[in-house]
Amino acid sequence: MYENYHEKFKEECFLRNRSAGTTEQYWSAIKTFMKWCSYKPMEELTIQDARNYILSKRRNGAKSETCNFCNSAIAFLFRHVLRKGWDEELVPRMKVDHELPTVYSLEEIHHLIDTAKTIRNKAIIALLYSSGLRVGELCNLHAEDIYASKMMVHVRNTKNHCDRWTILSEEALKLLTEYWYSYPVKRDIFFVGEKAPHAPLQPSGVEIMLRKVGADAGLNGIHPHSLRHCFATHLMENGVSTLEIQSLLGHNTFHATNVYLHVANVNLMGIRSPLDAPKPKKRGRKKKHED
Repeated sequence: MYENYHEKFKEECFLRNRSAGTTEQYWSAIKTFMKWCSYKPMEELTIQDARNYILSKRRNGAKSETCNFCNSAIAFLFRHVLRKGWDEELVPRMKVDHELPTVYSLEEIHHLIDTAKTIRNKAIIALLYSSGLRVGELCNLHAEDIYASKMMVHVRNTKNHCDRWTILSEEALKLLTEYWYSYPVKRDIFFVGEKAPHAPLQPSGVEIMLRKVGADAGLNGIHPHSLRHCFATHLMENGVSTLEIQSLLGHNTFHATNVYLHVANVNLMGIRSPLDAPKPKKRGRKKKHED
């Protein structure tokens, strides 16, 4: 269903240099929208359909970021595929609620790695945390991107269309090496599926795996991006500068990195509450001398 529109959609994304991940995520959101519209013909879609759909998602508890993503996907469909007008007043973007990310302790990260049952999953968790990779970046990793001599990882095809370098942990390198030689079949991509050993690992597969391992470790609701949050927060607690963390994460702006200032352990950063300052000495009243 909608095959012709799907091909047109991919073409328009390709012309605008949208990543393959963004293209598929947009199309997935559009398919959900079309299901909500009872699979009506795309040419009959109206701006009111889009408004009612996003409004229903919001009423059902969807977060503002989720609604805005659906807004972007449907707006792209209307503007560039259907060639219909898009009214931002009728279908406005929502003000985003900025929630602080959940950050796990180093002990919990080690427990998570130990809980994973296969060497592949241990290596994935260790690399996500120790290098601060996005899940899509991990899935696109090649063997030649890991520079053991420099203890660096070359990250290609990033979300921001900019290559970058990040650090590599010695413990993660040991796990990566063990995993690589445990499956010696020649391949281009580093991490591959267990059931389809020549196929690249998909982000959704990593998410499912991590949720399961997290539940076994007593860390319910953990997500690959949670490990990236932990990486940045722990670096900040260890005194690494915001500029250096921004470079390692591949953020375009300080604003995206500064959120970790709010979750970093302020005690390790040397900041104390003013209430804990030494108490001032009490001044006693001078007694009047009687004649």
